Amino acid sequence: GNSVRTLPNGDAFFPPMLKAVKNAKHTITFETFAFVDAPVTREFSDALAAKARQGVSVHMILDKVGSRKAGKDNIKLLRESGVALHFFHPVNYFFPQRSNNRTHRKILVIDGQTAFTGGAGFAHAWSGNAHSPKHWRDTQYEIRGPAVALFQKSFNENWQELTGTQLQGPSYFPSPAYPGTDRVQVLSDGPFDDTQSIAHSFLAAINGARESLLMEQSYFVPNSDFRQALLRAAARGVKIEVLVPNHLVDSKPTRYASQNHWSSFLKSGIRIYQYEPTMMHCKLLVADGRLSIVGSANLDNRSFFINDEINLHVDSPAFARDQTLMFRRDLREAREITLQNLPDVLAPAYKRFFARFIEMQL
Repeated sequence: GNSVRTLPNGDAFFPPMLKAVKNAKHTITFETFAFVDAPVTREFSDALAAKARQGVSVHMILDKVGSRKAGKDNIKLLRESGVALHFFHPVNYFFPQRSNNRTHRKILVIDGQTAFTGGAGFAHAWSGNAHSPKHWRDTQYEIRGPAVALFQKSFNENWQELTGTQLQGPSYFPSPAYPGTDRVQVLSDGPFDDTQSIAHSFLAAINGARESLLMEQSYFVPNSDFRQALLRAAARGVKIEVLVPNHLVDSKPTRYASQNHWSSFLKSGIRIYQYEPTMMHCKLLVADGRLSIVGSANLDNRSFFINDEINLHVDSPAFARDQTLMFRRDLREAREITLQNLPDVLAPAYKRFFARFIEMQL
């Protein structure tokens, strides 16, 4: 009963997100990792503050590390306007495990009826249309239907941790509407969730694939279990294609660690491409042209076992077809990595060597 809309790049996702905020009647819940002072961030701060002044209940969770450059003026405006804003896990060196746990979730819920999620944060890099190295390639998704309540529930988990209170009632959890036909599942977890549901869902998709796997991953650092699953899938004839960032990636160690495994992947028949125009920050997996996994989680240990994340699973051949077409468009601006040209793109050996020591934290 859900409807999921794909919004590639800032020019496509910031306007509907901002419009939804401005049209809110009762409640707004907002959680993100990166809220960095920039024109787009100030625009959202102004809109959220205006809604709070109008009597809309606005609740915000910003990660203290990812949003450390949110801008004092933005924070002051939001709080003085009545926005209930809390920072997630300020760094405390006496509790390193808790300090290492960041919220990487991307959640915006309007009136309990519309949700937005995906890979994007709020900074200048996410504006535009991936048209220059200063403007990143990323995707957000707009969700309507009963699944929205699960995004609200996920927000509520961290809200209760930070404030000791829960958001309840029909203004947050209205009777669900059924505006579409998409079958979806929402998964959120964190390091203190023993189920490790996001990691297991990725692994299940890889192990269950019989024909094809498409992956567009900004930080592709699969651990041993995932590497073996990918190699087994390739051995049973699954066509696997992976798109990763090039040297413009904002986290260099993830690229160095990832490259340590490219040779074995290429020898198994897995095809690897690197996106050339700008930083590619997408998180996408499509299995057998039917199951799509999108959201905030990267294919790395940090997303699986350290950060709080949220993902959306969509069981729809039509939706998967749209994601595949988007993947193919991105491939037109990518360079394929082969065993022949691999030496040309590999980072120096000493950088890849040292990346092995921190791979479990990436």
